[in-house]
Amino acid sequence: MMPLAVGTGVVVIVVAAAVVAVVLIVALSIRGRQTRGAQARDAARRDLEHARERAEEAERDRDAARTVAPPTDETGS
Repeated sequence: MMPLAVGTGVVVIVVAAAVVAVVLIVALSIRGRQTRGAQARDAARRDLEHARERAEEAERDRDAARTVAPPTDETGS
């Protein structure tokens, strides 16, 4: 028969290993979420920059079209 102290020591070691494993899994999960969040923010920033570039290009095209053909009076008077 195993002495009580040895059995208790084994239980303490197993519980400690389980706690360390859970903490490690949680820490890695949080780190992964931070990484994915940063990637999403970078993608949103790039999309915003592309949208601004398209808006500037559309404004330049509009201005160029106005210089070629002046606006017409659409009020019918």
